[in-house]
Amino acid sequence: MIAGEVVLVTDSGEEILRAGDAAGFKADDGDGHCLQNRSTPDALVLEVGTRISDDAAYYSDIDMVAPAHGQPAIYTRRDGSPYQNIKRRGP
Repeated sequence: MIAGEVVLVTDSGEEILRAGDAAGFKADDGDGHCLQNRSTPDALVLEVGTRISDDAAYYSDIDMVAPAHGQPAIYTRRDGSPYQNIKRRGP
């Protein structure tokens, strides 16, 4: 975490992460996790991952995949069909 705070949600429960905190997850871990900003101020999160070109992300708790080679990341359902009207928050 760079600034602000988020709630890390995993199968084990919830934990608040604040500036200076970090969390890590092994590859192929079936415990789906997400970060939720439940506060009013924006949170700034640094996410570090691999640059393997064929790598894809499979979200274990929901019907979502980030396929390999997405430019930028394109989220689809597991069957490959796209989500409609996805909006991203900009800077």
